[in-house]
Amino acid sequence: MAIPPKEFIRKIKPFSFLNEEHLDFITRNLDVEVYEKGKTIVKKGKQTKYIFLVFSGVVGLYDDDTLIDTVSRGEVFGILSAITGNPFSLSAISMDDSICYLIKKEAFKKVFDENPKFAAFFSTFINRRFRSFTNLLKETEGTYQEEIYLTRVKDIVTKEPVVCLPDTDVVEAAKTMIKNRVGSIVVVDEKLRPLGILTDHDLRKILVIKGGRDAKVKDFMVSPVVYVDEDKPVFEAYMTLLNKGINHLVVVGQQKVTGVITSKDILTLFEPTSSLISLYRNVRKANTIDELKSHLSGIRKAVAGLSIKGVHFYELSRMITSVYDSSVVRTIKIVESDFDLPNYVWIHMGSSGRKEQVIATDQDNCVIHSGEKEVMLEFAQKVNNALEKIGIPKCEANYMASNPKWNLTLDEWKENFRKWFSSLTGENIRYLSVFLDLRPIHGDHELYVELIDFIKENVSNQAIRFLAHDATSIDPPLGLFGLKGADKGIDIKKYGIYPIANSVRVLALENKIIETTNTKERIEKLKEMNVLSEERASDILESYEFLQELRLKNQSMSVSAGLKGDNIIHLENIDRIDAYVLKESFKIISSFQKFIRGKYRVDAGF
Repeated sequence: MAIPPKEFIRKIKPFSFLNEEHLDFITRNLDVEVYEKGKTIVKKGKQTKYIFLVFSGVVGLYDDDTLIDTVSRGEVFGILSAITGNPFSLSAISMDDSICYLIKKEAFKKVFDENPKFAAFFSTFINRRFRSFTNLLKETEGTYQEEIYLTRVKDIVTKEPVVCLPDTDVVEAAKTMIKNRVGSIVVVDEKLRPLGILTDHDLRKILVIKGGRDAKVKDFMVSPVVYVDEDKPVFEAYMTLLNKGINHLVVVGQQKVTGVITSKDILTLFEPTSSLISLYRNVRKANTIDELKSHLSGIRKAVAGLSIKGVHFYELSRMITSVYDSSVVRTIKIVESDFDLPNYVWIHMGSSGRKEQVIATDQDNCVIHSGEKEVMLEFAQKVNNALEKIGIPKCEANYMASNPKWNLTLDEWKENFRKWFSSLTGENIRYLSVFLDLRPIHGDHELYVELIDFIKENVSNQAIRFLAHDATSIDPPLGLFGLKGADKGIDIKKYGIYPIANSVRVLALENKIIETTNTKERIEKLKEMNVLSEERASDILESYEFLQELRLKNQSMSVSAGLKGDNIIHLENIDRIDAYVLKESFKIISSFQKFIRGKYRVDAGF
């Protein structure tokens, strides 16, 4: 072999995490073995003294006669057996003439016990915690400014909550606030659950203007109280403060009040030039389409920068959605001023409807209204044109409110869904896949609520079954020797993201989880309802985030290079470990699809 063992090993993660002493120790405790094609390396149920690192060739891992996985150059097998001490759960058979390094189990275990990062790598991968797994691959030196967007609300709560009961005298509440030097007092019940809030501004009105010195707090508190969970990102709390037009936000943990934060508390975290905060504030204040266009011109690069610096997809997509939603609402309000409009609600579908927008986003919208179609079509056309002008491209498939097919009264929308559920053609199944991710953006939400109630009442088991078949119709590109079609690039949206989102939507539809459109939130609700086991839900969530992050990172690199991002992943352009996790994610998707096929019996009769 031309490459000395130590030099070969040091280039492979996680062995690259090891210092020279550990590398030397591993090298001194390994053997080299050549296996002819068809040779059994380890039998299922047997113990072995080694961890196996493939230098050349391909090794198949079999459960009896069923091929479960393949490992090739630079990949390791036998780790779980080494860590747990259990026998091999699969048989390892050489599928080609192969050469393996055999690392003695005792030596591996010693390094595993002494190097936390090395151990964490294998432990997180075995447990399919892909987010923790890929975090280990990132540089740990230094920080970036945008990490403040991921700070949790509980991290900026500096004081114990100042609270009182509803029957407390207003004057007593005022004294308590003065004593504790706070600008608000939270009204709670006996279990510290928030009922309302009273601020110093409210007290001045009560005591000075209304003279209500003998009043009770419950008579003047603001209720219901606006609150945020302590584990939410600070950025999300800031969005809530701005959207609700308030200055004090109650913080809760396990349904109990744990503190209060203000706009000032949050803004102290942010530099005036911080990209997304500045952008969001400017968008909310914009009065013209040209102003919006100017503010949004740099959003793709801002998002690309955050992605490259390591902000995770779930956090980043929330931020992107907040900025885009605000931009759309401001655009609609600007255009509204030229029209006398009936009751209507502007709806988003697709990735925007699921709050999963990334860089390559376009318009997917429709309208439910109660008035003249001609007026609403003219209005929608101006909104769609304006959105395109500010930098949100039109949908190439014309899923937009300016299309007469998607600009309808409530009764017309109900008729659409009635037809789609009863006549399960390929076209109607496609429409259901698009329009079952409806999310209201602006307008009369009651129209949306009534349509959702209608959908719940009219969905049929047969429609669910057809949607299940559609969601599982495209198999992940898993082949005997790795990923099929890898030489031409893999469409990660087609083979990874869509199968998960569509399969989860099927389960959500059956369980009447329709108002919740976000895939992660749907999975969590399905887990709470025991529709998905905790293990399966965790595997799907880990895979979905990894796939979305790989897609986002791929698009971000393109945008940074001045190119248009797409969904095609070329294995030669990504880290070897990312390629390994990609294959694991596709296995999880394949298992999930088998679960869906079995649950809805879609293999029969199609």
